[in-house]
Amino acid sequence: MIGLAGVEQAFLEVMKLGLKGDQAAEKLFEIVGRINFIPESSERQYKWALSLAYRNYLADPSIGKKAMEFDQKPAC
Repeated sequence: MIGLAGVEQAFLEVMKLGLKGDQAAEKLFEIVGRINFIPESSERQYKWALSLAYRNYLADPSIGKKAMEFDQKPAC
């Protein structure tokens, strides 16, 4: 399981801005990256994961933190 600080706050900020798609992913990454170390080599994966979690969050905000949980699988 991977955890990042400030993800739900980032979701709320991006919702307020009305961003979608790539713009939302970029802004989420920017916000979350301010308070979490994200290796440069993993930026693409983090943007994808944040975008997916954000879409899940928008679809059902009542699931809260569940929308932000990911199983970490080793890269092959």
